[in-house]
Amino acid sequence: MKIIFLTFFSLSLLFAKVNSGDILPPLALVDQFDNKLEVKPNTTLIISFQKSVSSEIQAYIDSKPKHYLEDNNILYISDMSAAPTFMIKLFGIPKMKKFDYKVALIYDDTVADKIQREDDKITVIKLKRDKIIDIQFVSPSDLKTILGN
Repeated sequence: MKIIFLTFFSLSLLFAKVNSGDILPPLALVDQFDNKLEVKPNTTLIISFQKSVSSEIQAYIDSKPKHYLEDNNILYISDMSAAPTFMIKLFGIPKMKKFDYKVALIYDDTVADKIQREDDKITVIKLKRDKIIDIQFVSPSDLKTILGN
């Protein structure tokens, strides 16, 4: 009976969404050039799950100095798991390769499903030594207020 409980408990943690107070689980991320990316311990993650939201994040980042994300310990993550692979390769990646900044990409829906989200919002996760200290869902127009820049 204990083995069944421990197995069920372990599986529930595997598929649970991250919450404030949790340690961020390892995320298998690559950038638009297919380079592996690591989430640094004291980082703010801005995560988009919709194309329209991504466009607004890109406009915001484009309005900032060239190394804005790195200088402010911000990692921009875009969920690509729902998009058809041919669309990503044909249109998405070539467009992203023109950016002056890295975009971390989520291709695996099991990874994307671990992150909380709301429709038409950016998920902003603040980390302190790999521990999630805050999760917010903000409109793209409120990104400046949340990031304090």
